[in-house]
Amino acid sequence: MKHIFLISLLLLSLVGLSCVYADSICSDLSDNLIRLHVVANSNSEFDQKVKIAVRDELLKVSGSNPQLHTLEKTAQKVLDDMNAGYGSTVSFLQRHVPKKQYKSIQLPEGEYSCINVVLGNGSGENWWCIAYPPLCFTEEVFGDLSKEGRLLLQNNLDSESFRTILYNGDINIRFRLVEEIQKLKNRLFRS
Repeated sequence: MKHIFLISLLLLSLVGLSCVYADSICSDLSDNLIRLHVVANSNSEFDQKVKIAVRDELLKVSGSNPQLHTLEKTAQKVLDDMNAGYGSTVSFLQRHVPKKQYKSIQLPEGEYSCINVVLGNGSGENWWCIAYPPLCFTEEVFGDLSKEGRLLLQNNLDSESFRTILYNGDINIRFRLVEEIQKLKNRLFRS
């Protein structure tokens, strides 16, 4: 009976420490990354082209001047230039973001700071990236994290968070632990 109690206590301690670890990683990511989310007006070919054009222009200004009014003006200029016939809503907010895997990093689902851009009625396909540190072009165009991008992440995250999100195709135990704990918490607290 004494052994069962000790084993139960050990297992409970491991679960508790795992939760603290996962919360620490997610908190560091949430505090030090800003995600960019652009949602198209619809899935028509034209609206998808508009989404990409808005995205491209926002990426040019988001690293140097991520102020909302600058982003709003930039998005509206693209919409006007393309005669889209609709406006946009740009906001900065905390929101639940799904898991995202790139070629060399993976981000667990969770709450992140986001620049959220909704074009028109926002019923089309969306696009995500890491706006800060500015990694959108690196990950989307080349698919792999450049040396510069790697340094940006290393400088913005604590070393454990950085190691946790690195992905090389193998199973990453750290990431899986964080991911599974986040899933469990979402099931328990978001229902």
